[in-house]
Amino acid sequence: GGRWFRDLGAGQGHLWGFVQVIKPPTLLELHGPMFMSYPVAGHMQFRLTQIAGGVELYLRHRVVGPVEDEHRQGVVPGWNYLLEQTKKLAEQAS
Repeated sequence: GGRWFRDLGAGQGHLWGFVQVIKPPTLLELHGPMFMSYPVAGHMQFRLTQIAGGVELYLRHRVVGPVEDEHRQGVVPGWNYLLEQTKKLAEQAS
């Protein structure tokens, strides 16, 4: 699989993870540290299910390792923000 990274430009950025599983159009799995710059093992699973009027997204994000409190407290609001932005972009494109 490919890598998922945050490109900050000028050759800078953050490696968030690697693609582990792709089963279009229903499943994407990634593994890596995500936004954490310390030794953790992370796994993200995105499952898409067609429902009446759209698509339902199920997200599971699991981490093993020394997760700092600020990341533990910010992970749900952070995912909510990313998913809301993704939804807006998808709706604009359709």
